[in-house]
Amino acid sequence: MLIAWTQKEKRKAMTVLILAGCLLLGVIVFFSHTALLADAQTGIPVPILMYHSILKDPAKAGKYTVSPSVLESDLQYLKDHGYTTIFVQDLIDYVYLGTELPDKPVILTFDDGYLNNLTYVLPLLEQYDCRATISVVGSYCQRWTDMNDPNPNYAYLTWDDVKTLAQSGRVEIGNHTYDMHALGARRGCAQKKGEPDEVYQSLLYNDLSHLQQDLQTNSGVSCRVFAYPFGSISKNAQSVLESLGFQASLSCSETISYVTRDPASLWNLGRFNRPSHLSTETFMHKALGA
Repeated sequence: MLIAWTQKEKRKAMTVLILAGCLLLGVIVFFSHTALLADAQTGIPVPILMYHSILKDPAKAGKYTVSPSVLESDLQYLKDHGYTTIFVQDLIDYVYLGTELPDKPVILTFDDGYLNNLTYVLPLLEQYDCRATISVVGSYCQRWTDMNDPNPNYAYLTWDDVKTLAQSGRVEIGNHTYDMHALGARRGCAQKKGEPDEVYQSLLYNDLSHLQQDLQTNSGVSCRVFAYPFGSISKNAQSVLESLGFQASLSCSETISYVTRDPASLWNLGRFNRPSHLSTETFMHKALGA
């Protein structure tokens, strides 16, 4: 049976349909906006692994020293599980230039600038098609350049070694201070209690700029990433880093960093220290958030 609608009933039905459509559209827009907002707040997870010295002698294995075979096992794990190693510079380009990152990015970092990073690490990076960030201490580079004692068991990189690594295409160089890598009255490059802000910032500026200049002069390297010694961060350091042209910094906080298009997400990036006593599977489960 056909029902004849009055004009009033037709207008009412049309109004209901329009309101329902508007409500549906509003729901779609709301959830789309919420998803985009959540993505902007969480960003892309970027695990960063922190290594130091790489030595073959099992007696020297410890919290900050692993063997080449352990490192190789780690690289094989990353390859098998679809991770792509990138530079910190790739994060900087993602933020400032709008470039894209691989699906599963990970960053390998090596602190202090040991000669064994050239002896053992570079060949493994080439073998497994990986990249790494090696942050050097300037005074160590100068000392071993002067000493000319290339023993991978204890020596540090010379300026020429740094140049070789940088030109390999497998390594980017980070600044780890020129001569503020010690535990004493001052912990690394941290501000001492009671030290006037202007005194501290001047001292830090002079130290970091010293290494920046030496890297450029002796190794042809322009550095944009800074690694805090011992992860000791002071609030008054940030403005100094920015004034020297740094665009990212590395902490020792064992957290996965989430990088967005906001430059603020590049500062104090978390890293997971790689000790020798953990299996590759155990360490990667911890560091990759598996």
